[in-house]
Amino acid sequence: MSAPARVEGLGRRGRWRGRPAPALAACLIALGSCTLYRARPLEPIDSGGTGERESLAGVAVDASAIKHPLLAPVHVNVADGITPDEAALLAVAANPDLRAARAARGVAGAQLVAAGILPNPVLSGAVDVPTAPGTSAVTAVTLGAAVDLLGIATRSSERSAARLGVESVDLGLAWLEWQVAQAARLRAFDILLLDRALGLVTEQQRTLQAVVSTLRTAVAQQVATRVELGAAEVAYHAVVDAHLMLRMQRDTAALGLARTIGLDGSAPLEIQDVPIPFDGDSISPTALPTLDALMHDLGKRRLDLQGLGLGYASQEAKVRAAVLRQFPQISIGVNRIRDTGGLLTLGPAVTIAFPLFNRNQGEVAVAEATRAQMQAEYEARVFNARSTMRALLAELTASRRRLSNLRESVTAQQETVDLYRRALQARNADVLTYYTALSALMTSQLDVVATLRGVVELAVALETESGERFTPSNR
Repeated sequence: MSAPARVEGLGRRGRWRGRPAPALAACLIALGSCTLYRARPLEPIDSGGTGERESLAGVAVDASAIKHPLLAPVHVNVADGITPDEAALLAVAANPDLRAARAARGVAGAQLVAAGILPNPVLSGAVDVPTAPGTSAVTAVTLGAAVDLLGIATRSSERSAARLGVESVDLGLAWLEWQVAQAARLRAFDILLLDRALGLVTEQQRTLQAVVSTLRTAVAQQVATRVELGAAEVAYHAVVDAHLMLRMQRDTAALGLARTIGLDGSAPLEIQDVPIPFDGDSISPTALPTLDALMHDLGKRRLDLQGLGLGYASQEAKVRAAVLRQFPQISIGVNRIRDTGGLLTLGPAVTIAFPLFNRNQGEVAVAEATRAQMQAEYEARVFNARSTMRALLAELTASRRRLSNLRESVTAQQETVDLYRRALQARNADVLTYYTALSALMTSQLDVVATLRGVVELAVALETESGERFTPSNR
């Protein structure tokens, strides 16, 4: 921010004999290139500074334009409800935590800019005015300029470290986007399955409500017994309780999805009815990938492992720069001197700071320890990924077997309930037995939905951990 001034000498009265205008102009230009401070206070919470979006309309366009290495491009149309894949892109576009992470990416970019700046030249000057009365000595002037060579020598390593650091941050951000997208996708599937369960329970509730109303009339007319009415009322209230529990779960899931997308949750979210991954017996067990297949090229698919690899390379460059800073700090320059006798001299100047006590051993030790820590973190991340995927595959396989068994049980229970209904109409069955079988059927049907929710959760978790989509895409 400073520029060398032109000094040609001083007269006996201490006035400049040169023209200071160029030096003054250079100083003004340097000052004009400086960044000025601008205040940017936080917005008040009640003025909309909470990061919430009022609707999906402003997010859908941004979501359709997203290009992500792990997310397939989807045209987002919120007019007819959103699919789980659309929910994933909406979350990437508007999630408040992701917006904060993208803002933090600017710090790494600023570090790259800082690493590429050359060290400033150092200017020095001194004026010695003779004070003895009657002396013929003139005012002595010393002017020097120097530059730090060590800063230039380490610039390449520091710039390489900063550039790799930016790429590492970008991959880390992309991995965070993938996790948020999968969380939104899972919540959308959860809402969809809860809607299906609510539809099932609502139909059962409507049927039992009509039965209770009919039986109350029949009891008043002494055509039916109080036992029949009591059994129907018990079954009806059990269905009402199930409906209330499912509605509460559905509202909680919808609020969670709204928060992931960055909405305030005041507007209802409509989810399109799309095929559920691994739903039905038509999908064979071979549809699941093997552990070996998931581990193959894991380092190329998982963006966090790629980011850690670049971060490790960045730390390697920092270690190299720290080692270079062990060497003596050398500044070279030129001095122009006029002594009190009026003699003008011009010559080179060298300043060397000998590393007698501080040989930068502290910075080198910290850089090497950080490198070892990053290596251990990379190895731990790979180990945990393998262990987690093995556990998820085992649990997913077992859950799908249980789902298949529950579906067979529901089929058998439905046949039993139909037989009891016909027998009851013919007065050949006990009413309590019929409603007990009916309640058991509804419980099993809800258990199927709950198990399917668990299967989808495990499948999405396996996708998230492996960095690969293997469930059907819903576009």
